[in-house]
Amino acid sequence: NARIVNMSFAGPADAMLRELLGKAHARGMVLIAAVGNAGPRSPPLYPAADRHVIGVTATDIDDKLLPMANRGPQVAIAAPGVDILAAAPDGAYTVTSGTSVAAAHASGVAALLLARKTDLTPGALRQALMRSARAGSGKPRETGAGVIDALSAVNSLGR
Repeated sequence: NARIVNMSFAGPADAMLRELLGKAHARGMVLIAAVGNAGPRSPPLYPAADRHVIGVTATDIDDKLLPMANRGPQVAIAAPGVDILAAAPDGAYTVTSGTSVAAAHASGVAALLLARKTDLTPGALRQALMRSARAGSGKPRETGAGVIDALSAVNSLGR
């Protein structure tokens, strides 16, 4: 009964993955994926490039795109993903970067939206994230609709 699926892997198109994503979407699951860290010349990677998935890229503290992030039409939105303090094994912490970190951030914001409005469809949630994003320093092929703004996204749903 998961409502949100965060995917931090990227690879070529796969028929079985496409089928699974379609079924998950049909069940009302919000699908969020890292666009990948293969660089600006990489072809679109999956699952982020699937039409049912919200593809997320990474930006730094100044909203600038992570240089190794993939670019393209699969990028729906950007989120913090550069020099992020994260939990590590054995109770430690580490500083890490990547589109996977940004996808996790976007999944957290998606959870806030579902907590605010439990009947949101995946499409409505995607639109709320994208409409409430603030302009980033990149082009749409780089940062999608812009940088995710959790407070604006939640407030866009009203009470």
